[in-house]
Amino acid sequence: MPGSLHVFLGATRVGTFTNLDGDYNLFNFDQAYLDDPRRAVMSQGLIGKSGEPIARVPRVQTVAPPFFANLLPEEGSLLRSIIARQYAINPRRDFPFLRELGADLPGAVVLRGSDDVDNAPEPSDVAIPEEQPLRFSLAGVQAKFSATLLDKRLSIPMSGVGGSWIVKLPANAFARLPENEFVVMTLARAIGLDVPEIRLVNLDEIDGLPRELPELRADEPHLAYAIRRFDRAPGVRIHAEDFNQIANVAPEKKYDAKPSHWLAQVTQALCPFEDVEQLVRRLVFGVCIGNNDMHLKNWGIVYPNGRDARLAPMYDYVCTRAYYPAGTLALTIGEERAFENIDATALSRFARRAELSERRTLILAAETVERLHYAWRDLRPTVDNPALVGALERTFAAVPLMRAP
Repeated sequence: MPGSLHVFLGATRVGTFTNLDGDYNLFNFDQAYLDDPRRAVMSQGLIGKSGEPIARVPRVQTVAPPFFANLLPEEGSLLRSIIARQYAINPRRDFPFLRELGADLPGAVVLRGSDDVDNAPEPSDVAIPEEQPLRFSLAGVQAKFSATLLDKRLSIPMSGVGGSWIVKLPANAFARLPENEFVVMTLARAIGLDVPEIRLVNLDEIDGLPRELPELRADEPHLAYAIRRFDRAPGVRIHAEDFNQIANVAPEKKYDAKPSHWLAQVTQALCPFEDVEQLVRRLVFGVCIGNNDMHLKNWGIVYPNGRDARLAPMYDYVCTRAYYPAGTLALTIGEERAFENIDATALSRFARRAELSERRTLILAAETVERLHYAWRDLRPTVDNPALVGALERTFAAVPLMRAP
């Protein structure tokens, strides 16, 4: 059934999202938002060549325009299928998901029906009864849920708004995935990369997990990976967007819409230069630990004051070569995708295309590799996962950057 939703950025109404006959979806900014010289940024992907927001976003059928589609759990994900069953909605249609999940989307965007404009709930860390339907949205395919931390226990809110943590569950297709991400992110923090607070927790320490979850593997610890959300603070939503939204492309384009040097170009245009150097370090780290899932949705921008952009903290880094030994990079680096081809020459090509100093880029790479060697030497004895240790060390041996003097 056609309808419309009011779109807010924090407490400010910015426009209207409309579902038309034929299941066409379109978004229009309000004129008051367009006329405000101090308006907050909703998305770089919705800013035209003039530097002004695009007043009318082209309509699309069934799915939402890219900025909104990228706010939702991806098609085929467990979370999307659970929500579709709970609300009896077509999993292919985006408008019903935005209607049901609009109160707790990633970042500071809120979509409300006409009856909800004056009394929508704000973020909180209040426990919610578990029998109620899910009402939050986390983009991506992996089984992950927004959670609150109460009395040292994580709780999955099942109604209203979510919490300030993201909990990722084990995946039967990928052995010990939560432990993999925890080790990789611990390594990242050890070498000075910007990593939020992280935890590895037993599943029996998490309240309110949906009943629809599949039975988990019996041959591994039942652990979940938890990371504090950088788009939430006490009582506050902090706006953020991923690079797929900045590119203004649909979720399924996250692997092939742009090369990695485009990430650096955007970051250089929007953020302080220290963020560009952080991006280069993360890119080198991701290659060295065998992460072939550094696609556009796994890089983000955050707007702490609503207007000025910063590179978002790290998220979703995993040694994917533990599962795909022959896998290649999600985005090209210096026109290369094979881990075995990422050397000083490829990084120099990346730097030239990103309009960065080749010399400085190679210095940052060397510093990152040196720190990684030392950090792994200290962390390795604590990792009780022989398969992961083997995958990491095979990758270290294969990547030319790790062998550089």
